[in-house]
Amino acid sequence: MSAHASTTPRSGSPASNPQGPLPAIIQLSRPYLTPNQILALERQVADTNGSRDQQLKFQAFSIILATGSYLRFPIRTMGTAMIIFQRFYLFNSMQDFPSTLDTALACLFVASKTEDTLKKLKEILVASYYIKHPGGPDISMDSPVIEDQRRRLISLERHVLETISFDFRVKHPQPYIVKFAKRLRCPVSMAETAWQIALDSYRTILPLKSTPHAIALGCLYIAACLLEVDISVIKPEQFCVPLREFENVVLEMLEFYIDWLPQTTLFARYTDPATFMSMRIDLNKRLGKYIEQRAPGTHLQLRDYAMSDKGTVRYVLNWERERIERESY
Repeated sequence: MSAHASTTPRSGSPASNPQGPLPAIIQLSRPYLTPNQILALERQVADTNGSRDQQLKFQAFSIILATGSYLRFPIRTMGTAMIIFQRFYLFNSMQDFPSTLDTALACLFVASKTEDTLKKLKEILVASYYIKHPGGPDISMDSPVIEDQRRRLISLERHVLETISFDFRVKHPQPYIVKFAKRLRCPVSMAETAWQIALDSYRTILPLKSTPHAIALGCLYIAACLLEVDISVIKPEQFCVPLREFENVVLEMLEFYIDWLPQTTLFARYTDPATFMSMRIDLNKRLGKYIEQRAPGTHLQLRDYAMSDKGTVRYVLNWERERIERESY
């Protein structure tokens, strides 16, 4: 989902358009980003925001989870909202969109439609109000406060949709955890722990660069290590997961637990980061020195919402369609 797109003149008759042909801007959706692309975007955002506060993200995730649970959304809806939120702040500056809580609710609204668990925007806003003011006065959907926030979020929703290039394809690791656990004949406790780890993966950047089945297998591996279950049966190649991607998932999740354990669902059961530190050291001994491959890729830019002033913006979902679109203009 690149904000960097070439401008190609649209074919047309100069007589009907005295100012010349209108340019068309092609936006290609990128469901997955390379580590190099993510690193480049994070550097641009860091340069724009100064020191970026990770705690703002965790607060937004808490609002998504609390509001989603209040409305009885399934896990996939809340997970989709968190993935969209992560993507939004990869391509947008917090200076331009400082209210991360508003952005979180806009992402939850988009996710509710993406996952076919529809709720009116005002219902989401009322639910979030009760989450933030548990002892406060009652509020109705006709309240001026709710209406004012609704207007802000409707405008914000458009920015969210443009950032994801209107691409609503989101897959989750949980179904793969169930299938893989059955295939490996894992204990129920191991599958349940892997499920919790998969929930924590939404708080990381992993869903933007790793496939859901790779994340699922990595979660099962970490769960097996925590519960001291034999891990020799977990062979990535048998599940169509490249070894390097599997290693990246495991190591990145371990790093996340080492740095942010109190913010995770596993904190209720594992309160000592040293547990995950020892796992990482042991894994490094078997893997050797871990160096994540920085594959070259298209250099992406932060979102430019003035693009529509330059011409028609076309959103396409795959590279082949992008080629056809470019040849057509």
